[in-house]
Amino acid sequence: MLEALGVSRRYGWRWALKDLNLSVSPGETLALLGKNGSGKTTLLKTLAGLLKPTEGAVRLSGQPLSREARGRIGLLSHEPMLYEGLTIRENLEYFARLFGVERKAMMTRVELLAGTLEMEERLDEPVRVLSQGLRQRAAFMRTLLHTPEVVLLDEPFSGLDTKAVERLESVIELMRDLRDYIVVFTTHDVAKAFEVAERIAVLAGGRLVYEADVQNSSEEDVSAALDGYSGGSG
Repeated sequence: MLEALGVSRRYGWRWALKDLNLSVSPGETLALLGKNGSGKTTLLKTLAGLLKPTEGAVRLSGQPLSREARGRIGLLSHEPMLYEGLTIRENLEYFARLFGVERKAMMTRVELLAGTLEMEERLDEPVRVLSQGLRQRAAFMRTLLHTPEVVLLDEPFSGLDTKAVERLESVIELMRDLRDYIVVFTTHDVAKAFEVAERIAVLAGGRLVYEADVQNSSEEDVSAALDGYSGGSG
């Protein structure tokens, strides 16, 4: 289980997150919604261990986020975090070494991900020549390369065409079917949240203002929660 326990995060005098409690269980996909500045990206980075809470704690399997525990997490951020002068394959080989993934396992993983995301013919192209959508798919491959237990995705569908969105959705659905992944993704698209996730959470002003299973909620409920707050400062 991934847990945020009373998490607050301050930038100078501004609170980006304030007294936030959230838990996500294995096999669960959580959609995190909120207006710009609501704290979504700060929360993902805090859950990934890239930012330390000013107050509170993040725990994985009941333990604090150690360096080893952070290796069990995959983060897809707004930046693809790929070397533009290298090919996709070279990037993946490099990151596989960083995560200690053996070469044979890496090759099998790359083949699976490339096939699912329809990237087989792009693996030997430099990142600098790729479109935004292809970069996003390549970054998604990097995120999943070391088979993380927790997958955190910041606006994964943003800027993608319909076909690319379908490919990413298929991977998320595959992870959900395996029943051992924790997936948290941010989105501005309420309909997409209901289509992909099993739970919905809404942030405003760095606080959790709405949370429900999709079966016990509606797009109207979530939209009302979003419209009822002016956003925030994180």
